Amino acid sequence: MIVTVIALFVLTVIGYLINFVTKPRYFPPGPPWLPFVGSSTIIQKLTSQHGSQWKAYSQLAKEYSTNVLGLKLGSELVVVVFGEKNVRHVFTEREFEGRPNSFFLRLRCFGKRMGITSVDGPLWQEHRQFTVKHLKNVGFGKTAMEMEIQKELLNIYDYLDRHRSETINPKDILAKSVMNILWKYTAGERIKEERLNCLLDLLNERSKAFSMAGGWLNQWPWIRFILPDLSGYTLIKKMNQQISDIIEETIVKHKNKEIEGSDFIYSFMEEMNKNNETFTEEQLKIVCLDILIAGSQTTSNVVEFALLLLLRYKDVQQKLYDEIEKTIGSNVPSWTDTNRLIYTMAFIFEVQRYYTIVPLVGPRRVLQETIIEDYTIPKNSTVLPCVGDVHFDPLLWDEPELFKPERFIDTDGKLKNPEHFYPFGMGRRRCPGDALAKSFIFIVVVGLVQKYRLEIGNGVLPSMEPVIGLISAARPFTASFIPRA
Repeated sequence: MIVTVIALFVLTVIGYLINFVTKPRYFPPGPPWLPFVGSSTIIQKLTSQHGSQWKAYSQLAKEYSTNVLGLKLGSELVVVVFGEKNVRHVFTEREFEGRPNSFFLRLRCFGKRMGITSVDGPLWQEHRQFTVKHLKNVGFGKTAMEMEIQKELLNIYDYLDRHRSETINPKDILAKSVMNILWKYTAGERIKEERLNCLLDLLNERSKAFSMAGGWLNQWPWIRFILPDLSGYTLIKKMNQQISDIIEETIVKHKNKEIEGSDFIYSFMEEMNKNNETFTEEQLKIVCLDILIAGSQTTSNVVEFALLLLLRYKDVQQKLYDEIEKTIGSNVPSWTDTNRLIYTMAFIFEVQRYYTIVPLVGPRRVLQETIIEDYTIPKNSTVLPCVGDVHFDPLLWDEPELFKPERFIDTDGKLKNPEHFYPFGMGRRRCPGDALAKSFIFIVVVGLVQKYRLEIGNGVLPSMEPVIGLISAARPFTASFIPRA
């Protein structure tokens, strides 16, 4: 009897292991799968070598000569797609509109599958539409938002002037400015300075830890009990608590009518009062969380990269200043100036291409079995569109490794309509905050070049190599902002 039980147990284990390492029929090519970990050890090794998961996946795709890379991370089937045709396919087809129901994404959302970023189906459709509509109703993406950005530009000027004798890390002020604009339309107020500093520090750490946390915690959630710090679990919990405190405090203020005017939270609470069952205080908290996380660093990081490149390419800085001085003089920049500041817009496009802020777009869950390049992608697989490689594809871009704003200007001196260019994604999951991002980047870059000459801080030329975690960020650098005569 004991021998029979042992034999059955051994056969069961062997069967499980064979099933674990056996790839589905017509699954995309990729590295072999080991029991329990799949391709994880290979990915971790390449990530360490190349500095990011994006580069690791890109290297593997080259090794296996494929634009559709098949992996298994823990027990999760993961497909990374390369090439513009495949990336556009994932962006636009409805079978790729799902989000993985993973431990990490639930943890990001206070342990719930709620909000708009990490959910799909009817809840996502209803609340994304509501969020976009009601943010617009309170001025987001309109002239009022442009005026808020111009006010923040004045705050940036004030900060730079108060620290005129110092070299400055642009990160100290840019992310705060974006966050305050976002929170103005979301909650009708600015975030307290001390709390804002703490929150931004946590978001910076979260970005760096994402590859590690998203991998380990997704694959083996139990690891949080053994290695809470190393796995990233402690960091994410701490960040969640900080953000939760900010949001809950603001919701209480709205309940007590302490915030004047109209904003997104008031709009949401009005819907709650109609007894719409999906409009709950918990859902409100997580939608606010999505707004903060999605827009807090992506926009400011683009401006940081722009400043870094202006320090590295003094001739480009001079061209921008000459165009700005000739075209708008000392007038406060506005979005309407984009039609006249051709070289400046080309520069901003090239910054966004050269430093793709999100080289691996947020994971998609396949809602039904589908086909990409004759490979079968099983239902519920996770798909990662690789925009970073599209922006450096030599078949699409002339000398993509070079920074050349002129590539976006045609022979008549007019701005080209950017092709093969996806800084905000596309399709129904396109970044809903692109209006703020575009306006902020343009107005702040123009305003800074208009008023200051940028010089290298401490005599150290900043590194061109980005830090790539959840998003791309510039390595810390300082600059001197010298007022123009």
